Amino acid sequence: MKYTVTVGGRAFEIEVDHDRLVRVNGQSLYVELEQFSGLPLYTLALDDEGFIVFVEEGLDDYRVEVEGEVYPVEVQRMRPQLAARQVECDSGTECFVICAPLAGNLLSLQAVVGQEVEARQPLAVVESMKMRMEIKAPEAGIVEEVHGSPGRMVRQGEELVTLRRKR
Repeated sequence: MKYTVTVGGRAFEIEVDHDRLVRVNGQSLYVELEQFSGLPLYTLALDDEGFIVFVEEGLDDYRVEVEGEVYPVEVQRMRPQLAARQVECDSGTECFVICAPLAGNLLSLQAVVGQEVEARQPLAVVESMKMRMEIKAPEAGIVEEVHGSPGRMVRQGEELVTLRRKR
């Protein structure tokens, strides 16, 4: 999951790979965050450093206190985009490959080779950090190829289904 986080007017791109691995502007960090008894007080471990953090949640932002310094923080979730790229099929017709918009567990693939699909028809479901994303056909077409099978981990951008455009 990707976020844009603005701290004190400075923007950071944060990508959460899994529970403890986080990338901040491309730099990998191991993070542990634990809340005290439902209070707005947390312990934060970043690689080998530890902090006590107080978080005050506002309507659209946060105030975060670390070591006596207060930082205004805004968090904007970056919505994953359906990744599809045009390719030429073996038959010489126009196809496009639909890729996983985020890394996660491929829960299902509802596409079958030769199947006709309508625009917005569900093709697959990927789960990442307990969030399920249904991947739908961007337009009508015929399933040319299904890449792999469900029940496995997929990387962001990994090919899932190739569709041939309906003529």
